[in-house]
Amino acid sequence: MTVRVGADRASVDALPARLATVLVAVAALAVVAWRLTLGASPEDDGHAVALALRLSRGDIALADELNLQVTGSLLAVPFVWAWDHLVGTTGIVLASRVWFVVVAGAVGLLTARALRTRYAAGPAALASAAALLGLPYQLPLLSYSSVPVLALVLAAASGIALRQTRSLAWAAVLGGATAVGTIASPQLAPAFALALLIGMARVEGTRPRLVATASSLGLLAVAAVGLLITAGPAPIEESVRFLLAVRGDGISPLVRLGRALGTYEGLRFPLYWPLLAGLAVTALGCARPGWRALRVTASAAGMLWATAVTVGAALGVLPQLWFGNTVAALESVLVVTLALPVIAELRWSPRPGDGGDLLAAAVPGLVAATVIAATTGSGPEYSVHGAALGGLLLVLVVQWSTSARSLWAAPRPTTARMRAAIALSAVPTLGMALGFLALPFHEPGSLGVDTRITAGPWAGLVTTDNGAARLATLTRTVDDATRGGRSILILGAAGGYLAANGPMATPALWLEDYGAANQKALDWFQRTGRAPDVVLVTSIAEKNAGGEAAWVQHDPLRAWIQTAYPVRHVIPGLGTLLERQ
Repeated sequence: MTVRVGADRASVDALPARLATVLVAVAALAVVAWRLTLGASPEDDGHAVALALRLSRGDIALADELNLQVTGSLLAVPFVWAWDHLVGTTGIVLASRVWFVVVAGAVGLLTARALRTRYAAGPAALASAAALLGLPYQLPLLSYSSVPVLALVLAAASGIALRQTRSLAWAAVLGGATAVGTIASPQLAPAFALALLIGMARVEGTRPRLVATASSLGLLAVAAVGLLITAGPAPIEESVRFLLAVRGDGISPLVRLGRALGTYEGLRFPLYWPLLAGLAVTALGCARPGWRALRVTASAAGMLWATAVTVGAALGVLPQLWFGNTVAALESVLVVTLALPVIAELRWSPRPGDGGDLLAAAVPGLVAATVIAATTGSGPEYSVHGAALGGLLLVLVVQWSTSARSLWAAPRPTTARMRAAIALSAVPTLGMALGFLALPFHEPGSLGVDTRITAGPWAGLVTTDNGAARLATLTRTVDDATRGGRSILILGAAGGYLAANGPMATPALWLEDYGAANQKALDWFQRTGRAPDVVLVTSIAEKNAGGEAAWVQHDPLRAWIQTAYPVRHVIPGLGTLLERQ
């Protein structure tokens, strides 16, 4: 009889580590569950889900919804359809957030697996998590803003795996990621085309290139043919014209880009001097190959300070001085901070392929960030352009974390040194996690929300007293106004359609004061014959338009509503409900 004492002892010794892993996983799931419940708004939050709900109920993208953003919600449609049929719209926003976590989790696992073809498991996992936390507007929903981020990250990782393995499977993943990203956000087509071309250029062999090309162009062709069959060329053209018209605010792309870059001027304030000092010391540490510990620790200190300032400002403890203190803004600072030591490693301790990995992620990311900064209507406040750097952040973190973990091996490896190096390697991921946790969309910070919504589309979410009251009024008003299947048009609260019992009678869910451009909305009503039975005009939209009288004067849609819907019901705290005589 053989006694396996050594094996049994090793198994016993491994129990604490396994238990710690389980506890960390459980804690992480609890934190994610908590964060998913934070924040609720009828704007971007409800809009993304309402787009998917509209498509799931039979309306056609780019024919009924004249909004190019609608294609970003296609991945959410199957889940939203199932939820609507099984449950209704109660809790549909929270459920959609959970669905996003499922999809993003699958992308994260695939991304980490791709990175592991070249990098160690620990840095690969940390990099994947950090890159996927940089969500525009901090909204964990499948939408035109989040799906491109997932696609850019997956394209960067699969490009690395493709070069390393020449696997046809990774070629298909690269092609699929670039196609899905293009479909979700057509304006980013140049960035995804570059990601595909660079990925193919880096791999040897004809077959992987053919598979990558075929999978990308094939998916794009299916999407294009599907849209042409369901919508037709004329409505698609009208969607583009409508988008250009409502964005015709007189601000040129160059001015928008300049505003985005101008926000970085906020780094000159004394509160950010420690960050700048950390960058200076990091640059000093890049001067000699043997100064790896200095450049890694200095950059880590800078990232920790930037994270502390961002989180403190988001929670209201520190003044808000830059970017709106979003996780996307923090991401852009982390990219700059990480770039210095990573580039130094490429110079002093080059490993074949590392420089190519970095460049392959940087070019599409910078192009995407530039396009978003030059075209987004949200302005520089949310710094959504920073989220486009997800693929670049992925490669920077995996290479920086690899360097940080190597510190424990020299000069004398010890357990304490190893643990310290592992903790140090997690700093960028910790920063992105805290940045995401601290500030829900349109809220005063994670600790400033205290009222749980118990009914309606936003059930299960926690917001402020005023926010909960506004959503309750909006839900009740829309629900009552559309009983019997009456159709509705809502100006200024796109998420309100989630409570509608009847059709969404609008050419675009996000409709407000677009001035003369709203003539296209009137054209849509005339062409389709889908004039609404009731109209809800929110007080916020009216205020932004300069008041009712001014709005009627310069907006043909609002003028038509004023004439065609003379019966008025003022809803305190919400706006005015208008009906036909």
